[in-house]
Amino acid sequence: MDNLPSYIEATSRCDWLSLVAPFVPASSWTSCCLIDSRFYNYFARRLWQDPLVTIRQLGLHPNDDLAWYRHFIHKHVSAARFQTRCLVKSLDFRDFALRPSGLYSTDASERAISESFKSLPNLFPKLVCLLIEGHPELDPSFLATARIANSHSLEVLDLARCRQELTPRLFFPQTCRDLVYLDVSYIPGSLRSAVQTSLNPTYLPELRILKAQGREVDDATAQLLCETFRLQLWSIDLSGNKLTDNSVDVILTHCFSSLSFRNDAHFEVEGKVVAPRNLGSRQYGPFEFIQESSYSAAFTHPERHLADAPVYARRTNQSELQEWQTVRLDGASPSRRDDVGAVKEVLLKSALLATSEVPKQPVLSLHMPRGGITHLYLNNNNFTAAGVGRLLQLSLGRLEHFECDRILHRPPILVSDRSQQQLRVFGAFGLSHLLRPVFSSNLQSLRIHHSLVTQVPVISTDNLPPTTSLKVSETILFRNVSRVYPQRFVPDMNPRIASLTLTNIPTRSVGRVIEQLVSFLDQTSIQQEMIERTRSDMDNQRAAVLSGLRHIRLELDPDFSDDILNPSSSHNIDYDKLLDPGSDDFTNDTFSFFVDDRRSISSQSTGQRVPEKKDTSHENVQLYSDWKSGRLRSPPYSDTNSHFITYHQDASSSWTGNFCSVPVWIGPGTIGPHSAVNEYMWNLQDARLRTDVGPATPSHVVAGVPPFTYVFYAAWNAMIFPKNLPAAVQSCSTEPLRDVTAAIKEHRMKTRGTSRHWNGKLELARSNQSLYHASNDWR
Repeated sequence: MDNLPSYIEATSRCDWLSLVAPFVPASSWTSCCLIDSRFYNYFARRLWQDPLVTIRQLGLHPNDDLAWYRHFIHKHVSAARFQTRCLVKSLDFRDFALRPSGLYSTDASERAISESFKSLPNLFPKLVCLLIEGHPELDPSFLATARIANSHSLEVLDLARCRQELTPRLFFPQTCRDLVYLDVSYIPGSLRSAVQTSLNPTYLPELRILKAQGREVDDATAQLLCETFRLQLWSIDLSGNKLTDNSVDVILTHCFSSLSFRNDAHFEVEGKVVAPRNLGSRQYGPFEFIQESSYSAAFTHPERHLADAPVYARRTNQSELQEWQTVRLDGASPSRRDDVGAVKEVLLKSALLATSEVPKQPVLSLHMPRGGITHLYLNNNNFTAAGVGRLLQLSLGRLEHFECDRILHRPPILVSDRSQQQLRVFGAFGLSHLLRPVFSSNLQSLRIHHSLVTQVPVISTDNLPPTTSLKVSETILFRNVSRVYPQRFVPDMNPRIASLTLTNIPTRSVGRVIEQLVSFLDQTSIQQEMIERTRSDMDNQRAAVLSGLRHIRLELDPDFSDDILNPSSSHNIDYDKLLDPGSDDFTNDTFSFFVDDRRSISSQSTGQRVPEKKDTSHENVQLYSDWKSGRLRSPPYSDTNSHFITYHQDASSSWTGNFCSVPVWIGPGTIGPHSAVNEYMWNLQDARLRTDVGPATPSHVVAGVPPFTYVFYAAWNAMIFPKNLPAAVQSCSTEPLRDVTAAIKEHRMKTRGTSRHWNGKLELARSNQSLYHASNDWR
């Protein structure tokens, strides 16, 4: 429970009706109200609390909504006592009167809903929740001039997708001063002017949850919003806007407290974060490593599924934890929901418990202390992998729910080839270590791109049809990502995550996506078996055990059209003509992606091709595939015999703001057992790739990089991108496409009744937009 019981509640005998009432069906509430005053007190509140939802439960057909509403307002409400009208706590128009008028509706019926809307605060003096998301007839601008006879205020206001542009002065009146939840998504008008006028703590001091999707919010508006609310909000949704990596530092600075939830006490199970030197960059943040224990690197500690023990750190005269006593969630408690349905349910339940002797109390799970954001939604924006990684790292374990389905991986160097310039690679690969409890201590729910699990990125380019892009992703790029970032996310990497949503899954697959998803489901069944074994072993010790991953949602992209799937259709493309391919030797043409950009302005303006200066820094070894033995003879290997070189970082790009020197690992310069390291060393011969220094992650270590070293991310990430896109297209898989949904269902049927069957909740959903079709949306 959110609040401890009062002395009267704790010592009073519980009325059996309070236990029975929640189980009585809505069809019996009217009859129960007629029994006596005691029954009336319990069931009249349920009958009137949410009338538009209740009448639907009682069987009202949607075609009759308008006629019933007119009768309800003009007959029932006008004749009801003031005390009865005060029982109405919620008006939920989201699924009410959306269809055209029914047979018996009139123009007066259609006007009733819009006319009565203006007087709702006076009709229902104790109204708490008003939800009008996308309703075609309702204009909420009346709230700006509402005059109410009492001091009561709304606590939930859902205005999403309203067609009318709202006045910036909307939240001036007292009707909004106690708002906890506000949704202003997809509404015409400027959010910036609203923040400057009334959408701020001066008029909304209790606001904790703000939804502002699709409001054209850019980095400047996000900065104003964050500077205005600072630590007041604990949930904010900025999906579908124009945010970039520049917003990351703004959000971290203003909306996250400086208190860390990381704890070295769990070192044996999870490892710990260390920073041997005070180094960092603006791009990647402070250079931190994970120091692994003998168990943490493989996620095999016997106690990894145990919840945290309770912490008793408060004294009798101390009401709150001190600043140095931040304690992460135990991992066993259910995740805190911030959707409108959950907030409404909590508030209505609290209103039912309120009596004349026990007044309504604020719900502590909603009115949290001002500690900053715990639920963050950044879907469909313009963030890169470096920005998202910096956000997860510097949130200091505070995030409980995180969403970001669109993560761009930029090529390390701009290229002049138009086909390469248009190539965009999306994915969450390389970020799995930041989702471990050692970094994301409180994370319980996650929505992210499927490549976190499948290691199959999405490529988007104007030159390729979706089927070809898909095949290139599942063959060439999958092979590259698996080699460069071999450590994908598995359930035991963070057993505290209970809900995982994977987005942008293709509906058809060559096979790699299906294989990786099936493998992931098998891993969840293994986790489930291990948790059950741990629970049985701990029965006598009464230890709390984590639930593990219990909810997986797979969001599939729209299916390709039949003509695209047909290989004999007109979508067959002459790639030689369209993409102007160079050498067909894809594996050998290592440097074709990184062309020399040192050209005169005059030659570019006239369009004449000027012979490029030959890069002789690695002419002793012409092709990467020809390098079979011996030490590389080009810089930096010709300049030193050490495995490290010193990289001098400017103060402008340094995390500390000071000039610093970083010892960067370059390897021995000779062929070794790790293919990724070999190509990394080869790439370092290009001086342009000796940039973007960062710490070696666990994926780098698995790929062959020594732990606790620094690497050139530009040279490392260059291995992800096709060196020759036309050649990659021609060499990609010719296997037929398989239906992903059918394959997942087939796997579930095969494992049913066996130890490999995961009994959690698995959802398959179809999204309405694909990254393959969103190339024009990237801003």
